[in-house]
Amino acid sequence: MCSHSHEHHCCGHTHAQNHILHGKNNILSIYKAEILSALLLVVTLIIEHCGVLRRISEAAGCAVSIPEIILYAVALIPVGLPILRESWEMWRKGRFMNEFTLMVAAAVGAFIIGEYPEGVAVLLFYSFGEKMEDTASDDVRQRIRALLGRLPEEATVRLDGKLKKASPKNLQPGSVLFVRPGERVAIDSILLGEKDVEFDTSAITGESVPRSFRPGEEISSGMIPVDQAVDVRTLRSFSDSSMSRIMKMIEEAQASKSPTENLLRRITRWYTPVVFTLALLLFFTPWLIDAVLGNPFEWMKWLRRSLVFLVCSCPCALVVSIPLSYFASLGNASRRGILFKGSKYVDSMRDIDTVVFDKTGTLTTGKFHVSSISAADGTEPSMLLSVAASLDAESGHPLAEAILSKARAERIVTAEAENIRTVSHGITGIIGGKMAAAGSRTLMRRLGIAVPESHTDASEICVSLDNSYIGSIYLLDTIKPEAAEAIRRLHSLGVKSVEILSGDREEAVKRVARETGADSYHAALLPEDKKDIITEMTRKGNKVAFSGDGINDAPAIAAADVGIAMGTLGTDMAMESSDIVIAGDNLEKIPEAISLARKVRRVILENVTFAIGVKALVMLLGAFGIASLWAAVFADTGVTLLTIIWTLLRLRK
Repeated sequence: MCSHSHEHHCCGHTHAQNHILHGKNNILSIYKAEILSALLLVVTLIIEHCGVLRRISEAAGCAVSIPEIILYAVALIPVGLPILRESWEMWRKGRFMNEFTLMVAAAVGAFIIGEYPEGVAVLLFYSFGEKMEDTASDDVRQRIRALLGRLPEEATVRLDGKLKKASPKNLQPGSVLFVRPGERVAIDSILLGEKDVEFDTSAITGESVPRSFRPGEEISSGMIPVDQAVDVRTLRSFSDSSMSRIMKMIEEAQASKSPTENLLRRITRWYTPVVFTLALLLFFTPWLIDAVLGNPFEWMKWLRRSLVFLVCSCPCALVVSIPLSYFASLGNASRRGILFKGSKYVDSMRDIDTVVFDKTGTLTTGKFHVSSISAADGTEPSMLLSVAASLDAESGHPLAEAILSKARAERIVTAEAENIRTVSHGITGIIGGKMAAAGSRTLMRRLGIAVPESHTDASEICVSLDNSYIGSIYLLDTIKPEAAEAIRRLHSLGVKSVEILSGDREEAVKRVARETGADSYHAALLPEDKKDIITEMTRKGNKVAFSGDGINDAPAIAAADVGIAMGTLGTDMAMESSDIVIAGDNLEKIPEAISLARKVRRVILENVTFAIGVKALVMLLGAFGIASLWAAVFADTGVTLLTIIWTLLRLRK
C-alpha cells in the first residue's frame, strides 16, 4: 500500500472519488481527463509518424524537437496536473516517499531521455488504473445498495382511523403502519391481522423465495409484502431497526482493516524509499565503475533502465487488489445475509477449526411441539390435554403455546380456569372447582403429588387435577431443518470439531447433538460456564467460532475468536458482542462464510503471485536493458487492471 493509502483508500485519487460519490457514473464523466490525454497522445503520435514534427524542427533549425516536446507535454497535462496536485499535498505533509513521487519521477525521467510517449503513458495508465479501482469499489457498493434497497422516506401511519404520511425517523414504537404490496416495511414491526402473509425477505436474508409469516410474528424492516396490504405495529425506532443496523454494519466493516491490509500498510512505509534507493544504485553503480575504470559512462542507457525499475516497482497491483478483495467479499456476503463487522473477521473466519453452537434458538427454532401424550390410568389423553390447555390459555410461554396449538389442532374443548397463578416451575388454577396444576416434576413434588418415573429427552409437563397425577405431555424443541446439513458442510470444510453448549437438560441437548451430527455437547450450563469453556478452547490453541442468539450467549460470543449472532431472532446484546451477524438465522450461512473467507485468501494469493512474478521478471529484464519503459508500464498499470478484473470475476458469486 502506498504511503497515503490509510488516509484515503488504497492508492486512490480524490478527484476520481468525487466523480463517483456524486453519482456521475457515466464513463465520459469519470474518465474524461484520461480520454482527452489519450486522444492527444494518439494525435501526437500520428503527427510524429508522418514526419510533420521533424520537418517543423528542421525548418526552425532546432536540434531538439521543441514542437514534439510541447505536444507531448500538452497530452500529459490532463492526467499530470491532478497527480502533481496530489504529490504536492503529500509533500507538504512531509510524505515524500509515495506512489505519486514514483510516477512523477518516472514521467520526468522519460522526458529527460527523450522518451516522450512513454512519459505520457506512465501517468495516463496510472491515472486510468486508479479510477478503475475507484469504479470497481463503487460498483460493489452500488450492488449492495441495490439489493438492500432504500428504506422508504415516508411511511403510511394509521392515526384516528385515517391514513397519514410520516417520516419513519419520527415514529415511536407502537405506531401502526399500513404497508401496501411491493412497499418495504420501514421499521421492525409485529404483523397484525388474522391470516398468514408472504413477504419478500431478500433484503435481509439474501434468499429469493418469499417466506410466510403468521400474525404476531416479527417483520424486519426492508421486507416487502408480496400479495396483500398489511398492518404492522412498530417494535423499535427507525435507527434501531434491522435495515438501518445492517447498513451501519456494512459501513463500519468497509472502514476497518484486516491484518493483511495492515501488514501492507506497514510494509509500504519503507517500500518506496527502498525502491528509490535501488533505482539510484542501478544508475550510479555503473557510473562509479566506469569512473574507476576510466570508461565513458552511458548515462542515457542506465537512466532508462533505472526508470524501468522505478515504474515497474510501484506496488499498486497489490495495494489495489487486496483491499478490493475484502471489499468485494464484504459486499457479496452482505447480500447473502452474512454481515461481517470488519474485514479482519474475514481473515479470522478462514482459520476456524472448531465451531460451537448454542442450542435453543440457534440449532433449534425455539418453538416447541407436542411429541407425545402419556395419560395416567383412567384418564383420557383428550382430558389431559384439555386441563393443560385450560391452564395455559393466557400464557405466553413457548411450552404453553405448543400445548395450545396441539389442543386447537385436536379440536379439544377447554374449560374456564379460575384463580390462575404462575408459580415456580409451573402454573396452578381452579377448573370446575378442582385444584389443577401443570409444570415440572419439581412442582409436583412440592404439591405432594406422586409422578411415575420416566426417561425421555423431551421436555415433560406433568398435569394434576384434584391433587392427583393425570398424566404428562412431552414436548420437543424443533430442530432447524438446515442444522444437520450445515454441520455436515462444516465437517466437509475440515472443521475438526462441532460442539453444542446449552443450559438445557442433558437429554434434550443429547438428542439435538445426535440428530444434527455434532461431535460433542455440554448441558445444564450457566452463561459463565459457556464463556469458560470457550476460553479454555482458545487457550489450547483452537480457532473457535461460537454461534448463539440469546443474551446469555453474549459472554461466550465475546470470548470466541469469531462470535456469530443469529440476527433475526437474536437479542441486541448478542448482536452487539458478535463479529458476524447471520441476518436470516440460516445456519448454512456459517459454512458459507468460511468458504468465502478461504476464497478471498486464494484470490489474494493468486493476485500477489501474479503481480510479484510479472514485476520481478520485468525488473530483471529492465536491469539488463531487455525490457522497455512500455513493459514497465504494463507491469505496473496493466497488472493492476488485470488483478482488479480477476478479483471481481472470482468474487462475483
